[in-house]
Amino acid sequence: MSVVCRWLGSIIKTKHIIFLTNVHLNNVFIRKPNIISFSTKPLLPNSQHLRFLSNSQYEEDCWNCKAKTKRVNNFMCDECGKLQDITKIHDFFELLSLPRDFDVPSTKLTKTFRQLQTLVHPDKFGNKSEREQTNAAEWSALINKAYKTLLNPLFRGQYLLKLQGEQMPQDNSTLNKEFLMEMMERNEEVDDAETKEDLNQINKNIQEELNGEINHLKELFKSNDLNGAKALLVKIKYLLSIQNSIQVKLEKLNG
Repeated sequence: MSVVCRWLGSIIKTKHIIFLTNVHLNNVFIRKPNIISFSTKPLLPNSQHLRFLSNSQYEEDCWNCKAKTKRVNNFMCDECGKLQDITKIHDFFELLSLPRDFDVPSTKLTKTFRQLQTLVHPDKFGNKSEREQTNAAEWSALINKAYKTLLNPLFRGQYLLKLQGEQMPQDNSTLNKEFLMEMMERNEEVDDAETKEDLNQINKNIQEELNGEINHLKELFKSNDLNGAKALLVKIKYLLSIQNSIQVKLEKLNG
C-alpha cells in the first residue's frame, strides 16, 4: 500500500507547465486581465511606447529603425523587416490563431504551427544580426511550447484553467476517496498483468474511456463549468499515468 500511495502522490503533485521557460523577457505587458503577469528584468526606458491596439495587433518602437510600427504577424517590423523582441506574454490560442476553446481543430493547429515556424525558424536567421538570431530562437521556442500545450488535451485543459486563474488540486487531500481507491485498484491491475495481451486490453479500455472523458471535457469548458473541468482533468491525468505504466511494462516484456 505504501508503494501505491507514493505513486498517487507522484501523480497529483506533478508540476504544471511553466510557460515561456528560458524566454528572454525585457518587459511583460498584459493584454487581458486574466493572464498572469510577471517581469524578470527592470522596465525598459521606452516601455511607455508600447501599447496594445487589439487582440492580434499592437504598436511599439522597433529596436532597429526606431519607427513606431505595427508588427507584421506579431514578429516583424513593417518598416525595416527586422525580427522583433518578445515583449509581452502571449496567449497561446491567439498566437496560433485559434479561439480560446478546449475544442481545438488539430489540423488547423498543426498547419498554423508549421507556418509560424517557417517564418521564425532560427535557420532562416543564421546570417542575420545576433539580436535577430536570439529573437528567432526565443520565438521558435515559444511557438513550440504553445503548440505542444494546445495539442495535448490535458495540457490544454490545464492552460485554459490557468488563463482563468484556476488550477488543478496540488495534492490528493481534496479528492474523492472512492475515486482514489478506484485509481489504486486500476494501477494494481496493471501490476498484476502478466502478458502483453492483458496489458494491451487494459490499455484499450483506458483509451476508450479517455476518448469519452475528453468529449465530456469539451462540454464542461463550453458551459464554463470550471469545477467540473478540474475534477475531470484530475481523472484524465490519472488515466494517462496508468497508460504510461502500461507502456513501460510492455517495453520490459518486449525485452
